[in-house]
Amino acid sequence: MEIIITIAITIAIIWIMAYFVGVIRRHIEVVTIWDYQVGLHFKDGCYVETLESGRHRLLGRGHSVILLDTRSSEMVIQGQEVITSDSATVKLTAVALWKIIDLLKRHLGSDNAHQALYTQVQLAMRRLIGELELDVIVEGKADFGKALLNEVKETILEETGVEVVRIDIRDLMLSGELKSSYAGVITARKEAQAQQERARGDAAALRTFANAARVYENNPELFRLRYLETIKEAGAGYGSQLIIGVPEELMNLGKKNERIN
Repeated sequence: MEIIITIAITIAIIWIMAYFVGVIRRHIEVVTIWDYQVGLHFKDGCYVETLESGRHRLLGRGHSVILLDTRSSEMVIQGQEVITSDSATVKLTAVALWKIIDLLKRHLGSDNAHQALYTQVQLAMRRLIGELELDVIVEGKADFGKALLNEVKETILEETGVEVVRIDIRDLMLSGELKSSYAGVITARKEAQAQQERARGDAAALRTFANAARVYENNPELFRLRYLETIKEAGAGYGSQLIIGVPEELMNLGKKNERIN
């Protein structure tokens, strides 16, 4: 009889323990946060703490954990048409690199930080580009990223807790007419450069000829030697016979040299 009572008590204890374990488990929430995430812990709608990566057990009801990705992200501000100060229309595409710095401000400051960043960069592009002429924009495309970054960085960080790391201008597109005009300008510029190079080459050749003429005038023997070398080269393809005439200049030069001697 005692054995039966002992077994019944043991079974009752086990059942009671299992019941309480089940109750406790139902009131414990397990949250896993990855290395690239951070969790904002709220209880009954109130902020409690920031949870780092790992496994967290939250006892009781009313808990809520919002996971935020702390990795850097890219956002493309696609095809923004902007009118320049000289009334030309250009289309710009920018790429912004950003990441979350202030987690709580990111959650409380804006319901859509991505859209806020997009709007701020868009407005900054219109302000900066609208104050410049088309030529300045085309020639200084690489510098606009830094200017845009300076325009939006502090505002975005203060409002949304997001840090804008870098902004680059990816594309600068012109209308068909403007593109044709700039192509004509570049072609004319390249043709002018080619003409300058040809002129420099002609001037150098003339200086070389003038120097050679002075040397030959002062040294008739060199002129005769050069003349013979030219004849040799010219006759290389005529076999063993080559009929030539003596140039009048060479004859006059030889007579002049004989009179001097």
